[in-house]
Amino acid sequence: MDIRAVLRKQEDELRRFRRNLFSTEPADSGLASVLPKDVLEQLRAEGKTVPHRFGPVRSVTDRHAVLTIVGDITDQAVLLDRPGREGAVLTLSVAARHKQLGTRQAVDPGEARAWVEAIVGPKWLPHFYSAGALSGSTAGETSPSRPLTTQYFYLFLGADGVPHGEPEHQLGVQLTPLIHTP
Repeated sequence: MDIRAVLRKQEDELRRFRRNLFSTEPADSGLASVLPKDVLEQLRAEGKTVPHRFGPVRSVTDRHAVLTIVGDITDQAVLLDRPGREGAVLTLSVAARHKQLGTRQAVDPGEARAWVEAIVGPKWLPHFYSAGALSGSTAGETSPSRPLTTQYFYLFLGADGVPHGEPEHQLGVQLTPLIHTP
């Protein structure tokens, strides 16, 4: 999947997204500037950071779609429901909307992976896991007429900030490494 032409047009916004995503300062988030202080403090108390957004940007596989990528960092203890577990989980989700109708659309998995690679680079990509499409069109409801649409990706980091393999979890999804290593 070649998204280089789109990346060139979005270079500044992509650079800002990367910087904000990997920053530990809540002030670096555009969302932090609009959320009440007590909400920010509650997120931090729960071991979460403010999600960072990139897009909308046009899809390279569907001329009618625009993509939004959201990055979030959560303590592993919180996400995996394992009190005392150290480290963090970086979650990237890629969602699509019809640019004129505003309806949710399924994201091409190859394009979602290409965007993840563009964001994290080749060094971090081998440590990412795909959870596949998880989010449906409505809050928690799925049906054949409302398929799962948003692609999710996870990176597990130890307390030292070093990526590590998939930990034992009860997330209810199977994670697949983005790059299979022998």
